[in-house]
Amino acid sequence: MAKFRSEKGITQRIQKSGLTTFLVRIRTENGDITKSFNEKDFPSAKIAFESAVNFRNKTLYELQMGLYLAKNNSTVQDMFNAYLESTTDSYSTKRKHTCLFNKYVLHKETRMQDLTRADIQEDINRMVEIATDDTIAKVMSIWRNAIVNTALLKEIISRDLTLGVRKPESKMIHIKKDTTTDRETVNKVKALVRKGVRDPYNARIICFLIDLLYYTGMRPAEALALTRKDIKKNSISITKELGSSIDDTNVVRRCKTPNSIREIPIHQELAPAIEELLDYAERDELFLKNDGRYMDSNWVGNIIYRLCKKEGIEFNLYRMRHNMATHLVTNNVDSKTTVELLGHGNYDMSIYYANSNEELKKKAIKYLS
Repeated sequence: MAKFRSEKGITQRIQKSGLTTFLVRIRTENGDITKSFNEKDFPSAKIAFESAVNFRNKTLYELQMGLYLAKNNSTVQDMFNAYLESTTDSYSTKRKHTCLFNKYVLHKETRMQDLTRADIQEDINRMVEIATDDTIAKVMSIWRNAIVNTALLKEIISRDLTLGVRKPESKMIHIKKDTTTDRETVNKVKALVRKGVRDPYNARIICFLIDLLYYTGMRPAEALALTRKDIKKNSISITKELGSSIDDTNVVRRCKTPNSIREIPIHQELAPAIEELLDYAERDELFLKNDGRYMDSNWVGNIIYRLCKKEGIEFNLYRMRHNMATHLVTNNVDSKTTVELLGHGNYDMSIYYANSNEELKKKAIKYLS
């Protein structure tokens, strides 16, 4: 059996199996700090011994610098805050994660060193009555990537507490609504915008945006980032979108995915509106407010929601993207063309965006006779 050099605070013990265990014991005013390093958990006894020495040295340093107590008292809330400070996620993503964390994570004040898999499972399980499958999956991701991962990086915990946590199925009854629209509804919404938006310039630009989305099916964020250079003779080039950076909103950034970079042909009904937009817009950026700031999708969406709600009209900017997906799928456009026009990564996503409607269902039933 190898005998290792004597190190203060480290005791070497030979087990009956012949394996060596190194016990680290550091005495403090608040009690002893202990940790064992068993040879069976390492490639060799030498590496187990070196790991014990490193742990002792690091712990002594943290105690001396006042870091150890802070680490050991770190809560779930502390880890989430640390994630917000260190992540490269966009501002809007961090805002969404914060809303989900505040609403669904109950063990906020639990110390990370006291946290168990059962605690996480408890938080996830209580969501089945109040949240959709998609929301449950997002909260599980927050536990894994924002909270536990941060604690692992800071070496506050030594194992992934989300391993073994099961994602339950939501018990909420979710009926998929028809999220498509038609040209008549689009015209009604444009009329509401022209009448209800005080600034005539802003109202007209919003109407151009609605026409563009209806005939292209592009994402609102992609349309809002368009410039004159993106408008070709017969097509529109999509290479960027309006979104948020790490700490700011309304910045032009690259497209959502590589598949989002694409060319969309200009529909013959859209061509006159495009020409009018190019003449009317005062700057190279086509979808700016009268004061020169970007028309972000939340701002436009809130205006449309308020105007349509008064009239009892079901409408939002994304309905026109669902409308395009439905048109392509139900008219048997080939899958490659469909995903390229929509900027999806695969046809399954296009199918998810497509909606059946009452008229299509009636036609399908007729084939049974």
